[in-house]
Amino acid sequence: MKKVSDKTLLRMWREVGLMNAGHKCEYPNCSVNYTQLHPHHFYNKKNQSVRYDPMNCIILCHQHHTNGNEAAHLDPFFLDKLLKNKVRTEEWLKELTDRKNVVVKNNQFFKENWYITLKVMLEK
Repeated sequence: MKKVSDKTLLRMWREVGLMNAGHKCEYPNCSVNYTQLHPHHFYNKKNQSVRYDPMNCIILCHQHHTNGNEAAHLDPFFLDKLLKNKVRTEEWLKELTDRKNVVVKNNQFFKENWYITLKVMLEK
């Protein structure tokens, strides 16, 4: 297999996230269109174990990602709003947190596995 790049995996991760979100901002009651959407890592992308995990992807418009009072990067109550409005569940949070706490090596084998996983998800 050809060497898999971080850029390729993050692009695929974004595409899976968009597909899962129905190409809409996932912030409660937002109606921004597809061309203005950004993928947000719930747990920082520096955390290698969930860097490419679609469970760690929340699709947001610019306003709700980085640019407003309710932005994921600024609002200390962002998670509470996701849970209260059933955008995500307590079970999602527990499973994602468990995945985040697994120590992994972000080597070529790890990237190849994520490439295959994301490719299968995109082909559905």
